[in-house]
Amino acid sequence: MKTITIKGISFIFVCLMILSLCVCGVSASNVNTSNRFNVCFVLDSTNSLLDTDKEKLRYDATNMFLGLLANEGNYVGSVIFSGGVIKKNEIVPINGPQDKKTAETNLETNEQLGATTIGEALDVAVDMILVKGDNSLPSVVILLSDGQSNKENTDEMTSRSEALAKAKTNKIPIYTVALNADGEADLEVLEQIANATNGKYKEVKKSDDLKDVFKDFYNMIYSTGTINIKDGTVPEDGVISVDFKVPYQGVEEINIIIASDNKIKNLKLEKPDGTEISSKEIDDLTTDAKRFSITKITKPVGGDWTLKGEGDPNSHIKIDMVYNDLITVKTDYYEKKEIYGVGETVTVNGLILDDGKNLKGGYENYSAWIVPDTENGKKIQMSLDSDKFVGTITFDDEGTYTYHMEIEGNGLKKETETGEIVLNVGNLPPEIKEEGKDFSEHFWVFPFFTKTCEVDLTKAVTDPDGEPLKYEVVSSTFKNTTYEIDGDKLVIKDFYDLSKGICTIRAKDAKNAFAEFDVTVSLTNVGIITIIVVGVGAIVVIGVLVGLGYWLSRKKFMGSVTVTNIETGASMTKQRNKGHINLSSFQVGATGLSPKARFQATGKAHIEFRCPKPVSSSVEMKKVKKITIKSQQDVIIYSDDAKEHGIQVRFESYLDSM
Repeated sequence: MKTITIKGISFIFVCLMILSLCVCGVSASNVNTSNRFNVCFVLDSTNSLLDTDKEKLRYDATNMFLGLLANEGNYVGSVIFSGGVIKKNEIVPINGPQDKKTAETNLETNEQLGATTIGEALDVAVDMILVKGDNSLPSVVILLSDGQSNKENTDEMTSRSEALAKAKTNKIPIYTVALNADGEADLEVLEQIANATNGKYKEVKKSDDLKDVFKDFYNMIYSTGTINIKDGTVPEDGVISVDFKVPYQGVEEINIIIASDNKIKNLKLEKPDGTEISSKEIDDLTTDAKRFSITKITKPVGGDWTLKGEGDPNSHIKIDMVYNDLITVKTDYYEKKEIYGVGETVTVNGLILDDGKNLKGGYENYSAWIVPDTENGKKIQMSLDSDKFVGTITFDDEGTYTYHMEIEGNGLKKETETGEIVLNVGNLPPEIKEEGKDFSEHFWVFPFFTKTCEVDLTKAVTDPDGEPLKYEVVSSTFKNTTYEIDGDKLVIKDFYDLSKGICTIRAKDAKNAFAEFDVTVSLTNVGIITIIVVGVGAIVVIGVLVGLGYWLSRKKFMGSVTVTNIETGASMTKQRNKGHINLSSFQVGATGLSPKARFQATGKAHIEFRCPKPVSSSVEMKKVKKITIKSQQDVIIYSDDAKEHGIQVRFESYLDSM
């Protein structure tokens, strides 16, 4: 009987792993795990904020966001800018209320300066995420500014170009808030930053509204929603009693947000079983800000809860609930083909996961859809089938179809990644060439001369069926007024936007099958001053060369030059007063040396042989372009490595007889 060795066991294990991968390979799946993030705040701290946010309510807004974060698992950092980056707090893990408090304190600064340097701050923030963030988590940057970006500053524009390119490449969306209380905010730039990185943009007219925007951003980023429990006034008797429901599955924490004209006293929470969380316990779970408070309950029991408290009669009160969840979404589809036919169908199964495990029960509280990512296809509502959702995609036309799945319910909206399901109907889509996988073009832009810059898109993609392709820009870090598509060319027509940008291009064939690729375009704007400097430099160089030529032409020949062909013995002697004598003027036959070779006068008892290409000789150890020939010295200059062709040179100087 043979003994199974460790190597044998390892081999069997590897085989089983490969087999399992092959079996699983018949389906495609994707899980959304966006319940933890790397978050970097980028806050403006210029002088203008003293007027637009006198009460410093921007810190209330960031505290709202931080307060809603799950107590553990997120990573948070910040960059404060004003005339440059004035404060940087590295990305660190949040593991409890004290870490949140530290993050809140780090965001505050009393330093206000002048210029708005958005580009530099964003560049620092993106680099912080890439270097210090948890690379297993998705990331987001949240930018708040009320200032004008400095479009005339080359360094600022370069920094913004680099930041947007890195954010887009690494799929880091930037959410931007324009605090435009004085009407001076650069709305166009802040909107461009958000659009370029697949983020969101909001304009706010007064600082008091910032907390609502940051709460909305939290809901968007974490795919949750705000459930309003009460929005009205405190009853005449001052007693507050509000019922609300907590889902039975997937809830990690609930956040009760109370905004009131006056502080609510004796706040209590009654659980579904009738027991209470006392006022003292709630005080330990509550974070107070200027305009609101957040009470966070971890691992809440599902069911009907009641919030109780006391307030001043008729004063306004608003109570919202936001909960952090462990819900994710997964899809599977089978019978995967390279090409589908018109009229065929594909069945998609959708699963809800609670903390990574298939949800058992509770599907009836959600609605689910298969959602197209392009104009191809239509939104399909999925039906409930026990503990899963089922939807069927039918192909009415040829083309490329891409879909993702969305669910909504219990105050949540979850979805899988865009383009998770890709299906080709009727023919193969265009193929990205090797060059198109890292496609970039650089252009020098000269004022008055460069009108447009054109990128040939056919370098990046081809169609396997040989069909002509149409191109469109799906997204870009450039403003949409910067570029256009002209046939198979991407045309850059505005050179004063960004110095570097990325355009995502969709190449589509006649049957609407498509492929997408990125092209990075960098521009070096050669300004008028640069042209003047280069022009002056060129004039100086030309002057030096002319002067050198004139100086050399004044050097005298102090003797005669005799050249002999070493192969044929043909010989000739020449002399000249000044300058140089070309080798070609000696009638000695073919020598193999360049016709541009010449003898240069030095005004001394020697001359120089100069040749465009290095040659060997009897007086140099290696090949050189310049050989010194002294008076009364026979020097052989070879034109071949075998030393069979060339010339012998003798210089007879007049100075020897003086």
